[in-house]
Amino acid sequence: MLKLLKFIIVCLVAVSNTFAQNGHSIDDIQSRVDKDYSYLDKLYKHLHSNPEISLQEEKTAKKLTDELTKLGFKVTQNVGGHGFVGILKNGGGPTIMIRTDLDGLPVEENTGLDYASKARTIDPEGNDVGVMHACGHDIHMTVFVGTARMLTSLKDRWKGTLVMIGQPAEEIGAGAKSMLDDDLFEKFPRPDYCLALHSNSAIPAGKVGVCEGFALANVDFVDIKVRGKGGHGAYPHTTKDPVVLAAQIVLALQTIVSREIKPV
Repeated sequence: MLKLLKFIIVCLVAVSNTFAQNGHSIDDIQSRVDKDYSYLDKLYKHLHSNPEISLQEEKTAKKLTDELTKLGFKVTQNVGGHGFVGILKNGGGPTIMIRTDLDGLPVEENTGLDYASKARTIDPEGNDVGVMHACGHDIHMTVFVGTARMLTSLKDRWKGTLVMIGQPAEEIGAGAKSMLDDDLFEKFPRPDYCLALHSNSAIPAGKVGVCEGFALANVDFVDIKVRGKGGHGAYPHTTKDPVVLAAQIVLALQTIVSREIKPV
């Protein structure tokens, strides 16, 4: 988590000519992040212990907006649901967007950690479910706050506008659309640059994976209708069997995904 935070800070301040001209040491940034670890560790454990599922992220959003408000951000809440936007203007320069997701999953935690989630809620189907940050959003939110804390303490080293966005309902694929439908980029500055991140258990601790373009897959849905054509049992060759066609489509689509597309 700390390596990821350091990397983001360096990327953000590096886009400013002020950073390059002043020649500030990256080691200094690393030292500042290290000193902030205790605060961020407590925040991480709090977020992990108190997850909320999609569309219910009210307390989570308030926790993060309180953090941004303390740092001097102009915060707007309830953007597309429990989403929020924090704006920090620091002179002329590029507009940079940092985004975090907020929601946990309807999963009961059995890790045995002393800060494990004991949260429960009623899901949209009326089921009583446990809730857990099982997809790393607690890490994302901690890095999000850590980035805001570091950049406000380094305001003399960069110029521009920082847009910090908290996106609700990422796990069900609804939050981004709801924020866009709420005129996100009409009401707030449109970014020149965006930095996206996601925790990845396949990468060893202490390392950061970087790539250009898409890094991870998204989940989407496609409805395919297979229309058959009936006929007489004595003339099967004149019919179109939708079951056989559908089976071939399933195999073909799976082969494309698993054998033809590079996963990363």
